[in-house]
Order: sequence, then structure tokens, then C-alpha cells
Amino acid sequence: MSGLFNDPDLKKSSIQNIVNKVREFDYDGIDIDYEGLKSEDKDAFTAYIKDLREALNKYNKKLTIAIQAKSYPDLKKYGDRGQDWAELSKYVDEFRIMTYDYGWKGSIPRPVAPDYWVEDVIKYAVDHVPKEKIYIGIAFYGYGWSDDFFSSYTYDTIKLILNKYGVDFQYDPAQRTNRLFYVSEFDTRDPVKPHEVWFENHVSIEPKLDLVKKYELGGIAIWRLGKEDEKNWRVIRKVLKNQPIGDPLYFKDVLPSDDYFTEITRLADLGIVKGYDGVTFAPNSKVNRAEILKMSLNSFARDISGYIFTDIALEGFENPFKDIFDGEWYFPYVQTAVDLGIIRGYPDGSFKPNQRIVRVEALKLALESAGIDVGTIPTGEDWYLPYKSWALQNGVYKSAGFMPEEEITRGEAAYIIAKVIEAVE
Repeated sequence: MSGLFNDPDLKKSSIQNIVNKVREFDYDGIDIDYEGLKSEDKDAFTAYIKDLREALNKYNKKLTIAIQAKSYPDLKKYGDRGQDWAELSKYVDEFRIMTYDYGWKGSIPRPVAPDYWVEDVIKYAVDHVPKEKIYIGIAFYGYGWSDDFFSSYTYDTIKLILNKYGVDFQYDPAQRTNRLFYVSEFDTRDPVKPHEVWFENHVSIEPKLDLVKKYELGGIAIWRLGKEDEKNWRVIRKVLKNQPIGDPLYFKDVLPSDDYFTEITRLADLGIVKGYDGVTFAPNSKVNRAEILKMSLNSFARDISGYIFTDIALEGFENPFKDIFDGEWYFPYVQTAVDLGIIRGYPDGSFKPNQRIVRVEALKLALESAGIDVGTIPTGEDWYLPYKSWALQNGVYKSAGFMPEEEITRGEAAYIIAKVIEAVE
């Protein structure tokens, strides 16, 4: 691009070709996405955009520009120093910031576009660009890492992986996005390696849409259309168009008038719970230790990949429980929780996965899975006092209704986990 910007004849020819194409097909305008520009060409690029603006104005055509994301001026990455935000914004109708690829091929596994990073970019942008011109990029895809393997994923592919390999969604409330692990049947490595996939869907785009409203921005620009999460459009309508269309009904036995409907629906929406047969949740059934452990670990993106794939050898692994066996659905969750120090089992060497769980035990599992420190136990006090205090201080329970040793239902388990998720978010 440097030669184009600095050669008057090439520059003039390029601009004329663009204008001709826009007029030939009667387009609304053109979107310019020139990336990896040299920092020394910053002014030349601005001059190019200015001249293109003047050429398009003759025919009342729009000019938009795709801009590489940054949150401070001296970011040395992908040529964003070759883009003068304040000057460029003078000549465009829409300033479309590509707020995605925070996680990319050269990074560690991490979200495509965490909302806190997007907000940092927005804060920088509104200091340099009229807010009504700012359109933030919304990703409709995901990325997966597996040692030396990297790939992009459409949401349709994510659904195929869920169905084919029977893996679970996990949710990271600190980054407000989903991920999953799977081992591909086409992996020829020995041993095979799990793929860690972070992806964008209706769950992750909602907080970014909220930022559009918070900062009164022009809107969003999507990359890319096709094979996306169909619920994305529901969320876009709800947040940006003020068209609430009600909560979805995930289970035939969980209705809006029921206790814990909101919390069960939230966990279902996050992909954490699917019910027994896809349509039944059994909210009034008692919950056992294994069930709530799985819900808790998946709700706070705890890495279970070291145990979930039986064809991956675990060096030096020793099973600490006499009643937990490889092949059981809860095996990877129990062993991961042991490694994290979340569970220790009973003195007789058992975990008792099918034993019903009481209220304070469920709260403890959720809080420790979330990494929330509730403090130490006061001398001479009941062991559960710090957990009870946290629940009362955060409005999860009222003092009279806590009853720590009472067995709880699946519905209340969802309620507890949803409240801890809210605390992390």
C-alpha cells in the first residue's frame, strides 16, 4: 500500500476505480480496510482517504473505514500506528473499529473479544473520534488452539462439535464468554491433544452491545455473516432496538411463574445446564454432590481437559477416592476439583458423588469454583460461618432463610451458582 499512497498516478487511478465500481453497481458506498500500514505512511493514508471522500461526495456516496483496534496511541502491532484516528474520522461516515482478535493465532488461548478490552478501546476512541461515527466490530466466530494447531470456527461448527463429541460449554464470567474443550477424531498426534476453543455467541456479544448504548456510539459492524449463533439477532434486537421478546423456555417443567425460573434460564442460556433429556430439568428434585460440582466448574471455566479425555495419558495420576472410577461422567470434574483444592472427600476415602448436598456445601463449592475468598473461620465458630456471611452480605439469602444444613433442589442449586456468577461479573 505504501507505493499506492505515495505515487500520485497510482493513487488517482485507485480512487477512480473505486468510484467507478460504486457507481456501476449503485452501491451505497465503499468500506476501506487497509491493514498493516507503515507508521511513516500515516499522513499519506489520511490524504488518500481525504481524496477518496471528495471523489465520492460528487455522487453522494458513503465512505466507511475499518480500523485496527488499539487502546493507546503507541501500540506497536499490525500497523495501527499508520492510522491517525482523529484525522481519518473527519473524512468518513462510519469509523468501524475491529474490536476482535484479542485472541489470535500468535496468542495464548483466550477470548476473541473480551468486553473489558473492547471497553478500553472505546474509551480511547471517544477521545479522538466523534462518538456517533464509532461502530465497534462484533465477531460471530471463534478460535481454537491445541499446541501447534490453530483454527477458526463458525458457530455452526461449534454446534457440530457439541453434538458429535458430547462435550460441555463452559462460561468464564470474568471475561463473559464461552469456551469448550474437545479432542478431534482426526488428531493423529501421539498422544492426542485437546483443542481449547473460545468463541463468540449471543452470550458474549450482549455485554459489548451494552457498551454501545453506554457510550452512545453509532452502532456495530459484524464480521462475519453466515453460520452464526441465531440467538445473536435476538440479543441485538433486545439491546440496540429495544425490542424485548421475553425469556426463552428451555424446559417444559420450568415456567416463568416458577421459583428460580430466571436463574435456571440463565444457566441454560450460558450452556451450563441442558436437563435430563433436553426438555426436562426437574427443578424440584434434590441435587447431589456430583451434579452441582459439574455445574460449578463449568460455570467458572475450570480446565477439566486433563481428565475428561480417557485416551490422554495422565502421568503420575493417583485416584484419591475409592468410589470414583474412570469412565463415570463425573470423573473429570471430581479429579479436577481435587487438583484445585476445592474438594477433599470424606475420612473414609470416599467422595459420595450421589449423596444429596446441603445448602452451605453447595454455596462453598460455587464460591471456591469461582475463586472467591470468603476469609477464615473465626475461632470457636461453625465452619460454615464465612460462607453464610458472604451469602447474607451479597443478598443471596436473608438471615432467617439460610438454614445451612438443609438439602437443596436442582432449582436452588442453579440459583446459588447464578448469584455467584453475578458477583464475579
